[in-house]
Amino acid sequence: MTSIGKRSMLRYLGTIRGRGDLTIGGDLLNLGIVSYEIDSYLDRNTYSGDGQIEGDTAHLMRAFDAGAARIFLSKGRSVGVVLADPKGSSAVEIVIQGRLPL
Repeated sequence: MTSIGKRSMLRYLGTIRGRGDLTIGGDLLNLGIVSYEIDSYLDRNTYSGDGQIEGDTAHLMRAFDAGAARIFLSKGRSVGVVLADPKGSSAVEIVIQGRLPL
């Protein structure tokens, strides 16, 4: 059965690129600088984002093991991220937790 009128309202909001500090834990332990490229979307009333970060392999693995991390962007902004398993790579896919500060 086809549902007419329930099309996805996914809207691309923009991309941010740059370098920022990757942190983990409640005390925001700084793991070092990463390069990031993150896309942001809006689907009806729900914001989402995904992208990629590049950095030191050991630091990416530690952030993956922590379960969640935060990237401090330019101008004091930050965004919560969940990392995919880096599997020894210096680049990893990320999913954004919450709204991306564009």
